[in-house]
Amino acid sequence: MIHVGVVGHYDRQHQVDELGAQVCADFVCLDDGSLGCRANHVNAWNWHAAWPAEWAVVLEDDAIPVDGFRDQLATALSVAPAPIVSLYLGYGYIYDRDVKHHLDQAEIIDANWIVTGRVLHAVGLAIRGELVESLLAALPRDKTQAIDRSVSLWARRAGHEVAYTIPSLVDHRDDTSLVLPHRKRSPRKAWKVGGRNRWNPTSIAMV
Repeated sequence: MIHVGVVGHYDRQHQVDELGAQVCADFVCLDDGSLGCRANHVNAWNWHAAWPAEWAVVLEDDAIPVDGFRDQLATALSVAPAPIVSLYLGYGYIYDRDVKHHLDQAEIIDANWIVTGRVLHAVGLAIRGELVESLLAALPRDKTQAIDRSVSLWARRAGHEVAYTIPSLVDHRDDTSLVLPHRKRSPRKAWKVGGRNRWNPTSIAMV
């Protein structure tokens, strides 16, 4: 069983509703501005802890799912080579050159996954259900720390690898950030996005 949740902001209510319908979301966590991104994510993981499933998935409201998302998700997770799966691998970060190199290598051997020890994004994350309570217990008290960094630190300390689907199963809607609306940055989009006729556990490691 896979439970999928969506986290979003009331300012994007229509977008949240649309995404929830597209992915047949099991629940939605909305922030009226009093929570902040991190706390809203924590609420979503708490929902997953209360309603356990084999896989717990959280999508941000600016995720753009591929067609047939639920079927692609189920097939991919059934062969995932790590207990934490990122459904999005995007560019516009300091790791871009390294990621591009590994994507090129993965294409040569038809690898379906890039496996590493860090979480680069929180656009779309899937965690095996039995690890959710461990994640929640390990989250630091520093409420200003970005949720992707918190999950990444927990994963590395616990020795959990992170697998990125190739291609990404969600793209990123590159709207103005609600957190840092005036910050200049590179576009944030997936390197590759789409589905597969068949998913397999073949992976390439990115140190």
